[in-house]
Amino acid sequence: MKRKAIVAVLTAILPAAALAQLSTPDASRRGPTITIDGANIIEPRTMAVAGFKREETSILPEIKTVRVGETGFDLVCTYRNTKTSPQPLARLTIGALALGPEVQYLNVHRGSTIIDTTHKSYISQAWRYPSEAFSPVSVLMNKEVAVGVSLLYPVTEYKHDVLVGVSRAGGVFHGPAGAEGWTVSFDLSQPPYNNPNTALPYPASLKPGEERTYTVAVRTLKRTKLPRSVTDQQDWLETLLPYREHFQKQFGPVSYTRTPDAVLACEVANVSAIRSDNPRGFLGDKSTRPDLNGFGSFINYIRAKEGFRRVMLWAPSGLYDKHREHNYPTQFTAGWDEVPLLRTTSQHLNTLPRTGTQLGLWWGRFTQHADTWNPETLEPLDIENREHLRSITKQLALAHKAGSTLIGLDGLNHWLVPVWDQIRLIRAMRRIYPSITFVAEPMCADFIQVDAPGFMIAYQARKDARSDRDFHKLKTPHYLADFLIPGHETWGYFRYSEIQRVRPGNISAARVQSDADALAKLGYVPVIVSTVPLSDPDRAMAAKTWQTTVPKHLQQKPDQNSEQSVFRESR
Repeated sequence: MKRKAIVAVLTAILPAAALAQLSTPDASRRGPTITIDGANIIEPRTMAVAGFKREETSILPEIKTVRVGETGFDLVCTYRNTKTSPQPLARLTIGALALGPEVQYLNVHRGSTIIDTTHKSYISQAWRYPSEAFSPVSVLMNKEVAVGVSLLYPVTEYKHDVLVGVSRAGGVFHGPAGAEGWTVSFDLSQPPYNNPNTALPYPASLKPGEERTYTVAVRTLKRTKLPRSVTDQQDWLETLLPYREHFQKQFGPVSYTRTPDAVLACEVANVSAIRSDNPRGFLGDKSTRPDLNGFGSFINYIRAKEGFRRVMLWAPSGLYDKHREHNYPTQFTAGWDEVPLLRTTSQHLNTLPRTGTQLGLWWGRFTQHADTWNPETLEPLDIENREHLRSITKQLALAHKAGSTLIGLDGLNHWLVPVWDQIRLIRAMRRIYPSITFVAEPMCADFIQVDAPGFMIAYQARKDARSDRDFHKLKTPHYLADFLIPGHETWGYFRYSEIQRVRPGNISAARVQSDADALAKLGYVPVIVSTVPLSDPDRAMAAKTWQTTVPKHLQQKPDQNSEQSVFRESR
């Protein structure tokens, strides 16, 4: 598809936030003007703080503007439903950011990266919090000034989503050449021009007589020292201080002990191995397949993978052969019951941690439930369903007995189980098994990572790659995690199968070490699908990037147990 056609498609499916904004002659409904060194950085340009075109039913808030110094302000927005039926809430925005034609913006989709763009080429983007956006914040900047916008609300109390939008200001909001406008918006209820890409699974709705307050915190920063590298101090983080204070007051610091050691990602089964004589697709030959020999020989095979101090086993009970669309099986340990040798030898997995290697098991489709192996359908996990809770209890007991102190929670789905229920369940499991660290996949909302390390895809299979680094998807540290949750553990998953389809050839031990080192320098725990050893595990330990990316005057010491290496624990 040609670029013009792609742009046309994207323009059709993404929200036209600026075009939808409401223009008002009422100055009391507009935000303030912010000036730095005689230049307007934020100006209303008749843009209403609340509301959008064609709006008929949404509740408009009472807005109180609180100035913070000379260059910041809070918009305290109070919604009251005086009607006799539930009502949606109007969109919030702050006015036009007069930052010019070339800017950088913070992309918060399942992480946090800085993207360069121009007013002419930019296509509106929006991210749903807490399912896609890491935090309900936005930052736009040029070389002279940075503007940070945060939405402060008690997400686990209000229990609704927000659509964070970044758009070009158009029409009456555009501004003159050199002062082109940009907008940041927060849709609390279903946005206008709604489509599947922006639909909120849990939009805000205010009951009759109910009242809620939201604060839009806006801070600007005159930039005096630009970052010299991706791991250097990110000055723009200071504009998000209101959100950090709000976030940490609600959720506190990291509650697990960070482990920086690299992880060997190991498949126990693969769909390519599924045959009539191997219905669960276990890997290995007749001497190592766990369903034919038990887990003892398989553990010997794993133990030969030198250099990794942690191992995560994917599909430890095998795979579905009849309904493959439901893989990975949610019965990650309960599936052992139907295979005699798996049931009787699962305790052999315990021999791995006894030799100093941490054992992890991957829990497939965690937010879904299956009553049988090879189910025709899967149910959404119901945390109020006793049968579902009994299944969770049984599976955790089996994992604990097998010696697992790591469990990957696969496919956390906000549509099936809202994030505010996911965090309740994760905390309950941690109370029962405090020795187990749960890893959240995919990278979820910021408050999930307080209780569980996050999981990110670290590779990409680019056909135009010229060097090995071009296959790396993660190019920067996770800036927001560094700022909000110092001491966090974030996994970067890297595998070579897709890369080898683009660039055939064997993957050497030196290549694996180099790729692991690159991820570790950016603060990610390397999670490598590898058939070769890791020659120097110390080089592949995730760096404490919050000590370099966060400006020194904003740094916080992690309030947690001391960081531990699995290797050092075992010595």
